[in-house]
Amino acid sequence: MKSRLCGGKQRARTQAEKLAREQHILDAAAELFVSRRYDQLTLADVASASGLTKAALYRYFRSKELLFIRIYQRELKDLVQDAQSRAPLANAVDFTDLLIGHPLFCGLTAILHMALETGLSEEEAREFKLFLLDQLQQLSALIQAATGRHENDCFQFIMQCQQALIGCWHMTHPPEAARKAIERAPLTVFKMDFEQTLRSHLSALNSAFLNQTPRQGFGLHS
Repeated sequence: MKSRLCGGKQRARTQAEKLAREQHILDAAAELFVSRRYDQLTLADVASASGLTKAALYRYFRSKELLFIRIYQRELKDLVQDAQSRAPLANAVDFTDLLIGHPLFCGLTAILHMALETGLSEEEAREFKLFLLDQLQQLSALIQAATGRHENDCFQFIMQCQQALIGCWHMTHPPEAARKAIERAPLTVFKMDFEQTLRSHLSALNSAFLNQTPRQGFGLHS
């Protein structure tokens, strides 16, 4: 069984074997993403790390974007389940702790719109967005339960936090050349820590969210 699922020498034949091999591929790709930038990864790299041929990998994922979209979906589900186990999420500290505890989700969120979604067809994009909507609504419900704010305001707060996460990630994870350039004064002023930066932004958002007039500012109005 090990050679069939992990070594790639034999084709997975049962549904259970196919699901196990798919998870093995996702695990291998996620591990690569931790140590390399997305644009430096190829499906050939993932195939090699999975013990598969590239042709075998294509039977599961036709593109790098779809592969990492699947990882993103898995990570978001894990984050939502974690949030539900931690409920209530009463403030920015709770929510930031949740996000910091899922670094792979943070890194994938940062490239979601500029990279991962670019390889989707319209039908695939709609299916993914419906999944995203469902998961974010579950997070929003936790915020609503903790704060008593209107559901639309809570959803918009989640969206604002996502936007802050994306900006903070890119500001604190510059390309290699830029990272080296800011190691020496006077450019060290541009060195930023992701966790500290995200905490600062979400704290400000949280204060605005809790102090707003109900259904104003963050609200989605019809």
